[in-house]
Amino acid sequence: MEDNKDKTERLRYLNKQRQIQKQKKEFYFHKIERLKRALLEYHKKEIKYNEGWIIFHEKSIERHKKEIQEIRTLNEKQNQEEKLKFHIGQIENHHKKYIEYHEKEMEFIEKEIELFEQGIKRSEEQLIFLNNKIRENKID
Repeated sequence: MEDNKDKTERLRYLNKQRQIQKQKKEFYFHKIERLKRALLEYHKKEIKYNEGWIIFHEKSIERHKKEIQEIRTLNEKQNQEEKLKFHIGQIENHHKKYIEYHEKEMEFIEKEIELFEQGIKRSEEQLIFLNNKIRENKID
């Protein structure tokens, strides 16, 4: 009788631990989904957006370089050189910096995903262990 009481307590504890592991696994799974769906997609879109602006500025740079070669007046040449500097500055000091920022954020998010995936794996291992213990402690 005492042995059954111990088994009952042990089973109650094991079942509670199994429920905790299931909740942790579900938590990790939802975090991964949110990180992939929301944050990774956001940063990918931001990188594409800034890459589009870089293409625009590069085309403008080529156009201004061509115009500088064709222009004969000093005033107009200086005006085109200012425009050229503006586009170069936008690429170097703005869009490339934003791309770099979003790439670093994506690296961080991917590391977070890896950690949550490890958490899922550990929960699954713990669930196997707990299920085995529950089977061992079943009251006949």
